[in-house]
Amino acid sequence: METVSGAPEKVDFFISYAGVERAWAEWVAWHLQQHGFSVEFDHWHWQAGDNTTLRMSDALARADRFLALLSRSYFERPRYTRDEWTAAFDDRERGTGGFIPMHVAELEKSEIPDLLRPIKAGILYGKSEEEALTELLSAVGQPAGPQGKPGFPGSAATLGDRDEAAPRLPASTPKASNVPPRLPLFTGRDEVLDRIRTTFQSRSPVQALHGMGGVGKTQTAAEYCHRFASQYDTVWWLDAEQTVTLDSQLADLAHTLKTVPATMPVADAAQSARQYLRTSGRWLLVFDNAEDPDTFRSLLPEGGGHVLITSRDPGWHSAATPMDIGLFARAESRSLLAAYVPKLPQTEADRLAEALGDLPLALAQAGGLIATSGFSVDTYLKDLTATSRLLDRSAPITYQHKTLGAAVRLSSDHLDRTDPAASELLRICAFLAPEPIPLDAWLTKAGVELPPSLNGLVGDPVAVADSIAAMARLGLVRPQHGGLTIHRLTAAILRDNPEPRTAEAAHEHARDLVISVRPNNEGRDPAAWSEWAGILPHVLALSEAWTQDDAMRQLSLDATLYLLLRGTTSAAHDSARMLHEHWSNQISRGHPHFLSAAALLTDTLNGLGRYQEALAIIQQAIEVSQHTVGEDSREILVAKTSLASALTEVADYQQARQIEEEVLAKRRSLLGLDHRDTLMSGNNLAVTMSLLGHHREAYALKEDVLARQRRTLGYDHPDTLTSAGNLATTLGDLGLHAEAKELLEDTLDRSRATLGEEHPSTLASAQYLASTLNDLGQHEQARALREDVLSRQCKVLGEDHPDTLASHGNLALSLDALGEHVQARAMLQDTLNRKRRVLGRGHPRTLITAHYLAHNLGTLGQHVLARALLQDTLDHARGVLGDHHPETLSISNSLASALGALGHRKEARALLEKTLEGRRRTLGEDHPQTMNTANQLASYKKVFGVRKKKIRRP
Repeated sequence: METVSGAPEKVDFFISYAGVERAWAEWVAWHLQQHGFSVEFDHWHWQAGDNTTLRMSDALARADRFLALLSRSYFERPRYTRDEWTAAFDDRERGTGGFIPMHVAELEKSEIPDLLRPIKAGILYGKSEEEALTELLSAVGQPAGPQGKPGFPGSAATLGDRDEAAPRLPASTPKASNVPPRLPLFTGRDEVLDRIRTTFQSRSPVQALHGMGGVGKTQTAAEYCHRFASQYDTVWWLDAEQTVTLDSQLADLAHTLKTVPATMPVADAAQSARQYLRTSGRWLLVFDNAEDPDTFRSLLPEGGGHVLITSRDPGWHSAATPMDIGLFARAESRSLLAAYVPKLPQTEADRLAEALGDLPLALAQAGGLIATSGFSVDTYLKDLTATSRLLDRSAPITYQHKTLGAAVRLSSDHLDRTDPAASELLRICAFLAPEPIPLDAWLTKAGVELPPSLNGLVGDPVAVADSIAAMARLGLVRPQHGGLTIHRLTAAILRDNPEPRTAEAAHEHARDLVISVRPNNEGRDPAAWSEWAGILPHVLALSEAWTQDDAMRQLSLDATLYLLLRGTTSAAHDSARMLHEHWSNQISRGHPHFLSAAALLTDTLNGLGRYQEALAIIQQAIEVSQHTVGEDSREILVAKTSLASALTEVADYQQARQIEEEVLAKRRSLLGLDHRDTLMSGNNLAVTMSLLGHHREAYALKEDVLARQRRTLGYDHPDTLTSAGNLATTLGDLGLHAEAKELLEDTLDRSRATLGEEHPSTLASAQYLASTLNDLGQHEQARALREDVLSRQCKVLGEDHPDTLASHGNLALSLDALGEHVQARAMLQDTLNRKRRVLGRGHPRTLITAHYLAHNLGTLGQHVLARALLQDTLDHARGVLGDHHPETLSISNSLASALGALGHRKEARALLEKTLEGRRRTLGEDHPQTMNTANQLASYKKVFGVRKKKIRRP
């Protein structure tokens, strides 16, 4: 809302309330408008998709006064109302806003926050409508005058063109109601209840709440009836499971309304009830547990009231507005468990909610049993089989004494009778993960394996869709994008089959199905990543049970490799850790698959920056396996590659180079020059050469590898992009910054398109490009890019990951180059401290940051500190990297400059001579760094020579 001038339009009142009190909020807002006040009421003025936080902030700023409708729910901590009233109270204390509290429910004094207790509050509950309206208007005062004709809340201008009278006082009751008693422990679902109310008010008179068994459809419908009962003349509850009983239940309505004599036949009385509904408004009918939408469509009453249906079947689109009642949000799960077990720690509640999949019925059963038995969460969740048995006990009263186990078995037995093929497919799916199962894609894949009785589904999408629909109609699964999802507890109950042979057969069929639909590569091709994403959770769900199955073990390894190559390093580590630990107890530690798991775990630990741990694992695995796994086997070559990578990360470059040369030679001999593994080995060796300072030798190998990868894999393959980035860094090392920039810009564009903005390889390419921009003097562009990379790495990798720390230091370099030396110093010191803690004092990455910091200190004129830091850094670099490593020589050059700045010209000259000799040998005569040292030395010789001449003159 804005005025013509563009300033925000002021309103008289912002209505603040808890969702459970929406009926009161509607009544208050409507009567305020009727009496000439302007109001801001979220359900009238805010649109779906609006940012609630921003709209609330805007409303508080525009409203002259804040009207709070107080109830016990209003002060619950998770609600937005807490932010609303505290902000409004602050405005009141500063004298910039009016704060008017009104009680809409009884509250003990202790339940009201201390800040609000001194403020006199109006009372609306427990009064007649006339008394309540008088109290409201007395509290707010009469407006200065009508601000134009107030809009009627029931009109299109405010409530979506609905034809109903003004909202009634929430304390009023219907003339006829048979709704089950309100559930004392009902929790959550405020958003769902608000959607039901809003949908009814927008001329959608028939709604169907659907979802799997146990999500609380019936309980939500009952809460809606109680929460908004005052807005209806009649609220009538019908059990719709058996449609033949509906006439009898409608006859009961007619008798309750006294529109027919008690002796009237059922059919006639039911017809009278329908006539009443047809000619009346303000009624609500609930049809609980309706099954068949097609049959039920003809049974829906006519008239101006509302119909609310609960059903497991999602197919209500042609008869009603469907509303999917999903699982609880985690906060709702915690609240429900707290209602049963008030002292349950949040961490324990989260564990329980996670294990039970946030399913309300399961949570209610668990909470009830823990509260009455004293079970610990550990005892309750001892294992999934025990949990499924427990789900047959302690039926909560809120679910009409029905357990989840009984509900699932009742539905599955019905499916077994009516659709045996769908029932068998469901039992197979029960052994897969509680994640989407892409049956459409799987059952049309060549070579898919199913039991003979299900061959009719293979290659027939219509038959597959029919089977999924049959399961969904009974609430056993949720249809999802060409497949289905089965809740973990539903699956656990189905797996707990009283006939062991049936369960074993289903388990084997699940394994065969997943193995038969595996993608055709190891996850190295991004084109197949969507297939791997679909199969991955189901592979992991089956892997532990099929440890002795070679095909299942290999599939588990390949799925974990996909996770790593996809850039989800933490998830890959969790999977690799699980395989490594489980297989260490189940198969020989000398088995090739165990060695492969160790190599994968090593690679993930390297990716997480846990270098020493990675090195220890792969060294031990190779030692155990070297006598059982052939020297030329793929597994041993992969493991040695991982060993070399781990050695590189701990700065043992010479040993890493020896291993990589050995692996490259074997792969060239066994696989050929252009094999993907051979080229990967070539790239790894070239990177190590660069780390050793052999840039020209590395450049030749990198250029050859990249050319072969572009030819065999394509320009956009992840391996190709990695090699392109590595070649560009060597171009920079050789002083060819313009060429490096061109290659890196192309590589970054391709990485973003192929891998995504936040893939570690994409972030590495961006970091390389930022460094090149810095080298070219384009410091502003470098800074912007480094800031973006750092923010993404903090989110993806964590603040203390070595790559994140490198980006932190690089950003400081950009600040230094832009003249922000003091801020740069603080960042560099912080980075150095963290690198020393994470990597160690002598790690090459730590030494680089120390060198950067020393340069910054010199810029700030703190040459004594710079000299001390450089001397310490040079000593470590000589020990770790050697005297002639480019980084050692660079530190040596900087130390010479610091010595010169302090007047120690003789020492500076000697150090420069030694540095020049090393750079000529390592980088070549024409390298920019070599030439820079030569120029420095020439200037020192000139100055030193003049001084000597002056001293000898008599």
